[in-house]
Amino acid sequence: MPVALDPAAEYGTGCVDFLTYSPQIRSWIACGWVGLTWEDSDERSKCLLMFDNAEQTAEAVICLFPRADVKKFGFGFVMFIEAPRGRNELMGLVLHGPRASFRLGISSGTERISEADAINRVRAELGRAPRSDRRARLLKLLSRSAFAGHDTLDALPQPVFLEVDVAYLCPPDGIFLKGWFADPFRQAAAVRLRCGGRSELVERDHWIEISRPDVVAALLKTTGFSNERCGFATFVPNIYAPGETCYFEVETWEGEIGFKKLQPPRAGGTPAIKNILAEFDLRYEALSHGFDHVIGPAVAALDVGRLGSPPNVTELVFGEPPDSVRCSIIVPLYGRIDFMEYQLAFFERTLASDVELIYVLDDPTLIRAVGGLASSCLARFRRPFRVLTYKTNLGYAPANNIGLRFARGEYVCFLNSDIFPKEPRWLEFMLATAAADPAIGVLGALLLFEDESVQHEGMSFEHLPEFGNWIFCNHPRKGLAPREGETVSRVPAVTGACMLLRTELARALGGFDEGYVIGDFEDADLCLKAAARGLACAVDHRAQLYHLERQSQGGYQGSWRQNLTLYNAWRFQQLWRPTLEAIVRQGVAR
Repeated sequence: MPVALDPAAEYGTGCVDFLTYSPQIRSWIACGWVGLTWEDSDERSKCLLMFDNAEQTAEAVICLFPRADVKKFGFGFVMFIEAPRGRNELMGLVLHGPRASFRLGISSGTERISEADAINRVRAELGRAPRSDRRARLLKLLSRSAFAGHDTLDALPQPVFLEVDVAYLCPPDGIFLKGWFADPFRQAAAVRLRCGGRSELVERDHWIEISRPDVVAALLKTTGFSNERCGFATFVPNIYAPGETCYFEVETWEGEIGFKKLQPPRAGGTPAIKNILAEFDLRYEALSHGFDHVIGPAVAALDVGRLGSPPNVTELVFGEPPDSVRCSIIVPLYGRIDFMEYQLAFFERTLASDVELIYVLDDPTLIRAVGGLASSCLARFRRPFRVLTYKTNLGYAPANNIGLRFARGEYVCFLNSDIFPKEPRWLEFMLATAAADPAIGVLGALLLFEDESVQHEGMSFEHLPEFGNWIFCNHPRKGLAPREGETVSRVPAVTGACMLLRTELARALGGFDEGYVIGDFEDADLCLKAAARGLACAVDHRAQLYHLERQSQGGYQGSWRQNLTLYNAWRFQQLWRPTLEAIVRQGVAR
């Protein structure tokens, strides 16, 4: 976390006598004095580096020594600051101690000397310092070798093992890592990942632990290592530099350094997201920890890279489109395309001629099959419609947003492909309700299972303790019989399986948030965005349709799909937690 200057705070004083940057140890080396009120500590200190037009926070290792010229008001210090050099001139330093902060002046009198001269002078100053772990660590830092392109972990006095099974580039410059780490004799003080001039501490407290019995089986007899949860997954931000070699640097408590080269990270995309999400089964507090530090930032970065620039869309027109459009129905297709045939059979008898149908194919492997099926449907049902295709799989939100771009109606109805009308006048009821009450921003329908029980009559929100106590969408009265006599009711949110808005409003809200990967929670998100504008969500109970829940997505998709739902839930919390808490409290109060 960045350490900012507090203009109202009082700072102790100090001065930098000489300064250099060492590419070999990737650190600034400074020597000078600091005021007597500085509290010495074995912990690394936070340091703010102030350049002529930028600031940077880093960790510093400080060793004090007596200096006759400043003994009445300070101590001499040698300081190593772990930070890349950057392109700008270093103008000042601020040290943050346990109880006070100190400005260390860098002036025209500060010598900016060569690395070799600085190392010689620092060695001399450290010779005057009392023996300590920090003194020993700094002396070893001065003598350590730079990374020469090969692994040296096995040269450490006691073995430390680090292996990476897979690394994904998370654009623009993050890396997701999965592998294992074994430190049988607890030698490792710090693990860093370096690439070019960049360096990031790999926080072992933040990574996700994974069971690796195979590692224990290999190491137990020779080292006594028995920690089965030595597998890890972690995310390292701001590290990748194109064309540069990435490598780990393992520093022991004694100051020795070992290196481990990282193979070039793989490109991301949907396969990377699926592979990352297939590895975990997190619950309770571990869920928030894992998503906050690893899965959330990694998948978010991969998703931005996956979506990239907008796709080139091909519009296929089947039949003569209506001249005037009152409502545009947008239906994404993925996996199962046969539902389009069943829907068109229903819509041919139930939709007015001024309602346009837009199917958005989000599965490029099925472009030819959809073309053939669409031609057959037009010949049989004679209901005009359009099909939008593109050459990648984007997910639910982008597919609907593409359809929204092409919509010509005053209203837009987002509809799943596994929705089929029970009540022929379902859309007319919804359009009449929306037109009669401008305070309604988003309108849903009564969705039923095949046995006529409720699948959806609006959504509420509730805490789920097993899942980090996050707030999830809930379908009240799911599986019960529909209530008699209901017409229109206000609800906190409605499902995107059947959702009606004014087209102008849908576009003003930005459509569905494409940061939700593939599908889940973007419908509730859109409802909350409408509510933030003072608009209500409601359900028209007269508009009754059957919903073959989640069958439009095809067959079993593996454990990664549940973790993807959890990722989308995590994103939902990041964006809306205070609002959601208020809604939950209101529901409890009722």
